[in-house]
Amino acid sequence: MKKLLSKKKIFKTNLIFIFIFLNIWEFILSRELFNGMIFGLLMFGPVAFLWFMKTLRASMLATFVSIFEVTVLAVFVIEGFEFGGVLAAVKSIYWVPYLAMAIINMIVGLKIYADFKGRKAKKVKT
Repeated sequence: MKKLLSKKKIFKTNLIFIFIFLNIWEFILSRELFNGMIFGLLMFGPVAFLWFMKTLRASMLATFVSIFEVTVLAVFVIEGFEFGGVLAAVKSIYWVPYLAMAIINMIVGLKIYADFKGRKAKKVKT
């Protein structure tokens, strides 16, 4: 469980997502380079920096930012499917990788927090 929750691994995952995957994703969809990466850098750069800090407070702030990102992106995607019809649904699919990465950041952050609270509760009981 500890290896999965490594802050170093989630930091590297964020950087790979920003610099490699988003360039490929943007090139496949619109035949342009760096637009998706720049948006991803604005969106996930602060979270990646917080994971780089490797403190509990930074992890909790990264989790908070990720929860906000998940909420906003879920609204974009769900409303695109609900109100727009087929054409808007195809455009909403563009946001799915961003939503997936925000969900991963949120889940890892919540697991780190749950482990911390579990250790703190054990320490108080003994």
